Amino acid sequence: MRNAIVLSSFIMFLLAASCQKENFSNDPALKLSFSTDTLMFDTVFTTVGSATRYFKVYNRNKSDLIITSVSLAGGNSSPYRINIDGEPSHQAKDVVLRARDSLFVFVEVTVDPTDQNSPMLIPDSVVFETNGNFQDVKLMSWGQDVHMLRGQILYSNTVFTADKPYLIIDSLWVLPGVELSIDPGAHIHLHNNTLVHVAGSLKVNGLPDDPVIFEGDRLEMFYRDKAGQWGGIWLRAGSRDNHINWAEIKNGILGVVVDTFSVVGMPTLKIENTKIINMSYTALYARGAIVEAGNCLFANVAYYPVALTLGGRYRFYHCTIANYWGQYINRKGPALFLNNYYEYQLEPPDGPWYLETRDLEEAYFANCIIYGTRSNELEVDNIYNGQPVDAQMNYKFDNTILRVDTGFDLNDETRFVNLLTENPKFIDPKKNDFQLDTLSPAKDFGLYNIAISFPVDLNNVSRLDDDGPDLGAYERVE
Repeated sequence: MRNAIVLSSFIMFLLAASCQKENFSNDPALKLSFSTDTLMFDTVFTTVGSATRYFKVYNRNKSDLIITSVSLAGGNSSPYRINIDGEPSHQAKDVVLRARDSLFVFVEVTVDPTDQNSPMLIPDSVVFETNGNFQDVKLMSWGQDVHMLRGQILYSNTVFTADKPYLIIDSLWVLPGVELSIDPGAHIHLHNNTLVHVAGSLKVNGLPDDPVIFEGDRLEMFYRDKAGQWGGIWLRAGSRDNHINWAEIKNGILGVVVDTFSVVGMPTLKIENTKIINMSYTALYARGAIVEAGNCLFANVAYYPVALTLGGRYRFYHCTIANYWGQYINRKGPALFLNNYYEYQLEPPDGPWYLETRDLEEAYFANCIIYGTRSNELEVDNIYNGQPVDAQMNYKFDNTILRVDTGFDLNDETRFVNLLTENPKFIDPKKNDFQLDTLSPAKDFGLYNIAISFPVDLNNVSRLDDDGPDLGAYERVE
């Protein structure tokens, strides 16, 4: 009997509670508050949705409110979408917002192609109707039309112009015998893990005031300096006569990979006046290739800024090769890695291992800086099972700053000529500023006969107007 009385009382309590009036107010004096009056988006590529942004809506009143409608002023034709209860749409109705509570409004935008080359402003607003009041939060973004390439294969000679950016998704293949030429000022955006495969030839024709830029396709501020956003540029075996001039290659996994191939007297890659920075693996990775590099910056990567492997022929003039990597994983490996062999296994996982040696015919560095946060920024890898491999290991550093530890033997004058090991005193290397401080020992230390072939630095400043050329890719101007 007692249990029946308790159950009856509980049911009557629930019925009474359900009959209570909600504390909703229709007083027009009660208004909403917002975390911002304008929600700003970074530049959005056409057909590609933006990252989702949000703002908060507050009911700072003592009474509950019903927001009659939340809608985009642009209606169904708006490029924006709002999300309040989990479904993206252009409007929502009768949204309950309790007293002293808040809710999130998520917004995203997709821009239709416009056939316009310059960015265009895309305004709209989220309009709230509450108790007869109309309030809004403005939406602002810039839409940029692009040349969209998804898994594209180039069968004939092609020119990328600078009329509007290129967005490459999945991959881009340049077939053997085909040349891809890129005009000054062109901007190449690459999606996550996207690789540019060049089996033919690549000609990057930037200018000092109009460099060609390769970077990821996430334009929000958070991604401006995040490595690993795209794959890299891979000059495949058989690729030839590649030339990169006045380019900036940044925020990827691999900067430029130069695969095995050689033609007597012809470099696989000639790279000049170029920055390759902020990579999650390496900036320049060569495999038995022929590379000439002048007035370049290879810096701030997770592994090797420059790795010259499987032998080959390499010449570097007025280059800064440096590593002050400080992102989300610890850096591994030296600034410069030299190697003349590799191991392979024909029948993994249990088959025997074989050794293949390749002559490092030449690795010459003149008027360069090779430095970083490790005590030793040079690794010469020509020892296998405790013995030097049967292949040439020819390298030479001439009028160069090279960071090595105190146990490194620098007495061989066929390899080390007029060498400095002092700190070059970069202005702010962790922020990719590798210009020289006024007290840098690199000032005026370079060979003039090298500098005349590279008369301007990466800032397009003359090296030939003072007491001597400075080492590295930047000339100090007082």
